[in-house]
Amino acid sequence: YEAYLDDVSEQDLRDFYRDLVLVRRVDSEGFALQRQGELGLWPSLLGQEAAQVGAGRAMRTQDYAFPGYREHGVAWCKGVDPTNLLGMFRGVNHGGWDSGENNFHLYTIVIGNQMLHATGYAMGVARDGDIGTGDPERDTAVMAFTGDGGTAQGDYNEALVFAAVTQAPVVFFVQNNHWAISEPNAKQFAAPIYTRAAGFGFPGVRVDGNDVLASYAVTRAALDRARSGQGPT
Repeated sequence: YEAYLDDVSEQDLRDFYRDLVLVRRVDSEGFALQRQGELGLWPSLLGQEAAQVGAGRAMRTQDYAFPGYREHGVAWCKGVDPTNLLGMFRGVNHGGWDSGENNFHLYTIVIGNQMLHATGYAMGVARDGDIGTGDPERDTAVMAFTGDGGTAQGDYNEALVFAAVTQAPVVFFVQNNHWAISEPNAKQFAAPIYTRAAGFGFPGVRVDGNDVLASYAVTRAALDRARSGQGPT
């Protein structure tokens, strides 16, 4: 995947670092406000900043993201104002942003539900003919984000079936913190998560989620694969 870093400049590296710092600052503020009773909920992304910023910066403007409920870093990269995130968790807005404006869907509280949303949207992208044209401003990929707990949900597995058999241009991005909801992975998975993709008929890649450049490079490769019509990752 090193070729995907050939065009990363020193300014890009500074921008990555700036993203990581600001995303963590937003997260720490949300965490503090929730503990003070100002927010009803705040799912923290602590430890997932590099994974999310790397993936978010790999996306093109037309690529559409379907988050869970802690993808604050992806929201930042897609241009969603952090105050809208805080407003949603305070209960003073109805999502707080126009999904069509940033190609960033509203947060999904039901665990794993967004994987089906993403796959359906990706199937629509394919039917619109917006993959494999060779036009970098038209070819579109979709990303769905969840955690390791989400991979045990029926919606997640159904989404992978639909994506595989339709060759949908979707990338499933699983952020693994070694806990699946309230159970350690050892009680929920008999094999590493990324190896399970092969059972559905498409590739899976394990990435160091604390390495923003690794997350960026591998995500770029997966998105390119999806946009070119080669199916999901």
